[in-house]
Amino acid sequence: MSKRWEDNFDSLLVWLDQDRERAGAKYEEIRNSLISIFSWRGFKNADELADETIGRVAGKVLDISKDFDGDPARYFYGVAKRMFFETYKQEQKVKFVTTDSANLTTQESPSPEDQQDLDCLDDCLKRLPSADRELILLYYEPGQPKIAHRKKLAENVGMTQNGLRLKTFRIRNTLQTCVENCLETSAR
Repeated sequence: MSKRWEDNFDSLLVWLDQDRERAGAKYEEIRNSLISIFSWRGFKNADELADETIGRVAGKVLDISKDFDGDPARYFYGVAKRMFFETYKQEQKVKFVTTDSANLTTQESPSPEDQQDLDCLDDCLKRLPSADRELILLYYEPGQPKIAHRKKLAENVGMTQNGLRLKTFRIRNTLQTCVENCLETSAR
């Protein structure tokens, strides 16, 4: 363990509470909550993810503690939420590569019209905020049983199924408008 990390960990405990005993208890409470959150969301390595979350907060605690107002646990949960999306995204990429890599060589080349549509869609996807882009790609992930997949996705992102449908409907409308404008511009 490096001296830098130890200094940050001490600062983290001071940020949690001035009393060392209460700070230690708060730390354990937050760590256990993080493990529960990651476990509840289906991650088998929940304790590692909780430790990674704490490590990220510890790395920035000197900057955070100056301006942060309120319960420090909220900050940990915000970092955990980002960790969830990062990890979920990485797992989906691995799943996609392992299950679909064989199909890459057997797919036909798209027609020029289809390629133009795909190029516009790619461009419009890149313009979306990353969270919206990830959500819409996960929502329409091929090869998944639709109902069960979308129900699990709603749970994983902390939304109701109706909330997820509404959110993806809005994203899809934004994409459709963008693609139509792109195709119209390229037709000129």
